[in-house]
Amino acid sequence: MAEDIYFNKKKKNGATRDISFANNKYTERIDRGQLNSDPGNLSFNDIKTETGYIKAPDMTKQKKKRKKKSKGKIILGILVSLFAVFVCLTVVLTLGASAAFSSLLGDYEAKDFEPNVHVRESDLTHSDDVYNILLMGIDTLNTDSASRSDAMILMSLDTKTNAIKLTSFLRDSYVTIPGFGDNRLNAACVYGGPQLVCDTIEYNFGIRIDDYAKVGYDMFIKIIDAVGGVTIPEIDETEAKALKKEGFEIAPATNVKLDGYHALLYCRIRSGQNDFYRTGRQREVITQFFKELPTADPSLLISTAKEIAQTIECSIEKREFFSLFIKALPCLIGEIEQFTIPADGAWHNETINYMAVLVLDFAKNKEMLTEFLYK
Repeated sequence: MAEDIYFNKKKKNGATRDISFANNKYTERIDRGQLNSDPGNLSFNDIKTETGYIKAPDMTKQKKKRKKKSKGKIILGILVSLFAVFVCLTVVLTLGASAAFSSLLGDYEAKDFEPNVHVRESDLTHSDDVYNILLMGIDTLNTDSASRSDAMILMSLDTKTNAIKLTSFLRDSYVTIPGFGDNRLNAACVYGGPQLVCDTIEYNFGIRIDDYAKVGYDMFIKIIDAVGGVTIPEIDETEAKALKKEGFEIAPATNVKLDGYHALLYCRIRSGQNDFYRTGRQREVITQFFKELPTADPSLLISTAKEIAQTIECSIEKREFFSLFIKALPCLIGEIEQFTIPADGAWHNETINYMAVLVLDFAKNKEMLTEFLYK
């Protein structure tokens, strides 16, 4: 029963973590030629400062983990798209119980996820009924290099209402990145990987993140193809023109079926519309992905899940997957609700340090986000 599911997640107290380049501010200047010709090689060294290029911090030394309790955490049955989550109910029904997850995950190892040393645990809003996992899609073709987080969606599983809630965090939001000063939100992934992205969101918006998953664009394409593509309710004239520039000829239409590659192009449309539209397309693809799962080919789902398990960067412990999945089932067949940060009426455009950014009213955004997640 949903009321019997709890998410009591306690973090270690007194943990410390070294952060390089503390209290410095950086301005991003990306080489557009490289962005167009070889985006897969964009990395930390592509960010300039007044004194030269910055070296990426060594994330391999982070060993301490956020303390977890297996009792009561739930899991996504699906590691989805740019924003991740890869196992589904169809696979479980095909392979059977915990053996399915053992077979699918193989040599999968959870990534370290430390406590946030920049904010007190007591200051973060949380609920025993809500499990938050941050889904990140990065702007490279794999998850090996330090890179900007091109998509950041908080997936919240609410067992009280049996709903999935998707919250997009716009990458140009001007926030405080702990240890690095003020910058666009997507720079946090470059400075400190998924750990710092989670720390930054917690620090600025006061809600607790339980886990994260990060995936590259190559895996996004495979995941969408594994369910036979997604059907987009409508592609408008602006979107059709933008897709044409990418070599995808399509007229404005309704109920358009897209394979993985073209779904990626659809999610990444930038010209003609602002980032609010782009993140809306990302949430739409996730929503349609869930709708395609019941009719997907189980054998293709299984082979894709096995492949993704070896490449995805995720903080969920292997031993938790099956029990968490079972507890997540009511949410996976429930309603899907959507939200965006910054919220309507709680931001304005501004240019800071030669960057076009979104300046937020943090008090309003924190209040509205908390209401959406925990109402």
